[in-house]
Amino acid sequence: MPPAAARFGPQVLTGPFSHLQQSHPQYQTNQHQPPGSAGLPAPSFNSHPSFAQGNPNATLNPFAPSGAANGLAGGFGGSGGLGGGGTGLASHAAVMGFAHGAALQQQQAREALRRSSGGGKGQMKSRIRDVWQGNLAQEMHILRELVERYPYISMDTEFPGIVARPMGAFTDRADYHYQTLRCNVDILRVIQLGVTLFSEDGELPPAHAADATGLSSPQYQNSLIPCPCTWQFNFKFSLTDDMYNQDSIDFLASAGLNLEMHDQNGIDPKDFGALMISSGLVLMDDVRWISFHSGYDFGYLVKIMLCKPLPDDEKEYRKLLKIFFPAIYDIKYMIKSVQSMQRNPEVNTPPLSAAAANIINSLGPKSGLQDLADDLGVKRIGTAHQAGSDSLLTGKIFWEVKKIIFNGSIDDGKYLNQVWGLNGTTPAKSTGFSSSQSGIEGQSTPNLNGATIYSSNGTPSTPNTNHTGVAITPNHPSQGNGGGMGALTPGGGGGVFGRFGFGKG
Repeated sequence: MPPAAARFGPQVLTGPFSHLQQSHPQYQTNQHQPPGSAGLPAPSFNSHPSFAQGNPNATLNPFAPSGAANGLAGGFGGSGGLGGGGTGLASHAAVMGFAHGAALQQQQAREALRRSSGGGKGQMKSRIRDVWQGNLAQEMHILRELVERYPYISMDTEFPGIVARPMGAFTDRADYHYQTLRCNVDILRVIQLGVTLFSEDGELPPAHAADATGLSSPQYQNSLIPCPCTWQFNFKFSLTDDMYNQDSIDFLASAGLNLEMHDQNGIDPKDFGALMISSGLVLMDDVRWISFHSGYDFGYLVKIMLCKPLPDDEKEYRKLLKIFFPAIYDIKYMIKSVQSMQRNPEVNTPPLSAAAANIINSLGPKSGLQDLADDLGVKRIGTAHQAGSDSLLTGKIFWEVKKIIFNGSIDDGKYLNQVWGLNGTTPAKSTGFSSSQSGIEGQSTPNLNGATIYSSNGTPSTPNTNHTGVAITPNHPSQGNGGGMGALTPGGGGGVFGRFGFGKG
């Protein structure tokens, strides 16, 4: 027969499971008795004297933590339970021995975990928390609690490449870059978002409860499990239903992304957007976002929170960006600005320190996140080209850049809310065209796999060759061999794909 229902403690749950109510049927003690047992007493798991003297209301739970009301200390002590002057397991010495052994075992496990991680890469890697649809609400609750103390958020996204480029005339470089961003963000889906929290001094949130004073989240109550400092949000993405650039998907798969898991357990962007709006991570003037070449990163986040396509006009988009993210640092913009000022003797800027000059000179034409990390001596934790690891590396690089290159103080008037990949102040160096305009070089669209050509008057246009690669949209009716398709971007802006194919469902 099943055990009496009271054997498993009170019927009203508390703590993180308070929303679940026990509604199991209350079995009677005369159920499921074997034939011919009418004259025997009803069996019960708690009828033995060692289990609370047969009290049907006993709530003994030998697996509860020490000190709990229904644990060893509470269940074995007091009247009606073990330790009531009995012998053997019921003796006071045995009860005290159990309690001491449990506490010692917890302490040893805690110390073993700390020694095995060594406080280095092992522990840090375990602090990158994967977030799927099933634990989204729980992890957003932790972020809401932490962001007040850790208001610097470094971030990175992974998305399925670039599949479209705008056609037509553009007012300036910024307009071209924005229209390219808009037509791709509108028709594609973000795959991953990584965020890492830092304090104003560049400190990460504590890993264990002993260091987490003032934090009430249940996640910080079990010091055996290092609490996260980085969250990697994995969004719903389907190779069957969603559009992508094949080269980009192959690249992300080689970096370890499990796209089947994204299809089955990925986060619904609408659910994420609803939680993000009320999280305290956005819409707050005192929260500062740290990024690297982040035009597309913020484009996807704005789209998720809007739940609709991006505005046609770049000025309207910038207003929304300012509302959702009032303070943004883009490390690539900062570094490129310093390099440009150093090359221009007419610009009156303070001289760099020897260490800063060495880093700037060492970088040269290199412009990647890992290039900068190598020159600064910042070690990566986790796997490259996964959003969690990249966001953690981005944050660590920011604090090193602030300390070494900017001497501990960043001029917000120059660098705040300048987003690389969106401003488009000068033509990309790879085009082979020169410009008489001064400014920052190298603005480009990431993973475009095609040339951005500027005309002699500095206005960008789109070449007819060097297509973007293969954009795959499976399981849609065939529409010929591809080519121009009119206004592909919602909102009326024209767009065109390079060579693409449609899968046959």
